[in-house]
Amino acid sequence: MKTGYVDTIIDERMKDDRVKADMMNEKAKLDLAVSLMEARENANLTQKELATLVGTSQNAISRVENGNGNPSLRTLTRIADALNQPLDIRFGS
Repeated sequence: MKTGYVDTIIDERMKDDRVKADMMNEKAKLDLAVSLMEARENANLTQKELATLVGTSQNAISRVENGNGNPSLRTLTRIADALNQPLDIRFGS
């Protein structure tokens, strides 16, 4: 369901491939942020505790959870291992 003017602007801008790619990248970062935060909280870990298990800083975990991080595949694998969760990376929608 469309909500008006803002949706019209978004629809128009999404026609530009570069804008669409940028928006999809931001969505992926936010999806990762939410997924990590939920997994960490379900494991009853603080950011600092998870960081210690992963071998990184609390600040690095915070950046990922805020959608501002750019973790490597190696880091994501270490996070998944620390949370005893599978790492699921997909292409497409």
